[in-house]
Amino acid sequence: MAAPFPQEAYTITTPRLIIRSAVPEDDEALYKLLSTPENQPFDAVQPGLSPEVIRARIGRWKPMTAAGKNAFMVVALRETGEVIGNGGYNCFEDENGNSVAQQDGEDGIRGRPYLTDTGVVLDHRHWGKGYGRETLCAKVEYAVEELGCKVVRVETADDNKPWRALMTSLGLAEIETKGPWRAVREDLKKRGKWPL
Repeated sequence: MAAPFPQEAYTITTPRLIIRSAVPEDDEALYKLLSTPENQPFDAVQPGLSPEVIRARIGRWKPMTAAGKNAFMVVALRETGEVIGNGGYNCFEDENGNSVAQQDGEDGIRGRPYLTDTGVVLDHRHWGKGYGRETLCAKVEYAVEELGCKVVRVETADDNKPWRALMTSLGLAEIETKGPWRAVREDLKKRGKWPL
């Protein structure tokens, strides 16, 4: 565990991507990402979205990140800075499923996180390029190695075949697969599929 927890903002750099906390200037890019039906094939596009609504959300996310509740992030191409996706850490919980976040009236967090939950939404124009694998591996690696999480959930609905295919390619095909991340990482390296 090398990274402080919580942080005001998170940044994870991979060979091709920067996964970072969203900033107000991401409002247009996130709006386009989240309002495009092709990017949300297993969910309906949220009604009432606008860049202003997204900007307000980003404003609410910052204090939640700083308190250790969650960390909503964007995925950007390192080469151009273009935002091509989003997904962060949806929660930080202890062994009993309670948030470790600083609560109103408390002076600090309730310890390091034991569990987090993560996923990724990518612009459909960037599917099939390995960005999903790179994003997911980077976020799990950071959660385990830097934040000290023992459990990282990456669950999805049964009909989300692309996500399930990604899980299969990572060696996490079983619905209830639980196992040490280090073993998954070493297997990916051995198979030449490690993206970081």
